[in-house]
Amino acid sequence: MSTCKRCGAEFACGMTDLYGDEPCWCTQIPALPRSAYVGPDTGEGNPSCFCPQCLRTLVATQQKSATDGQ
Repeated sequence: MSTCKRCGAEFACGMTDLYGDEPCWCTQIPALPRSAYVGPDTGEGNPSCFCPQCLRTLVATQQKSATDGQ
């Protein structure tokens, strides 16, 4: 099991937990830019996986920022 750096929840990560030949669940969610993985809510410069809820929240925030900046 992996631990989300943002909220502390445990979850299965297909990249680090090596649970089979199936792609990780996160491949179904749009990718975040690498810069989104560094900050106070994301483990302070220690990139790692996020749980499904946190990853969806971060992606939505990034998409909103991109839309608001246009």
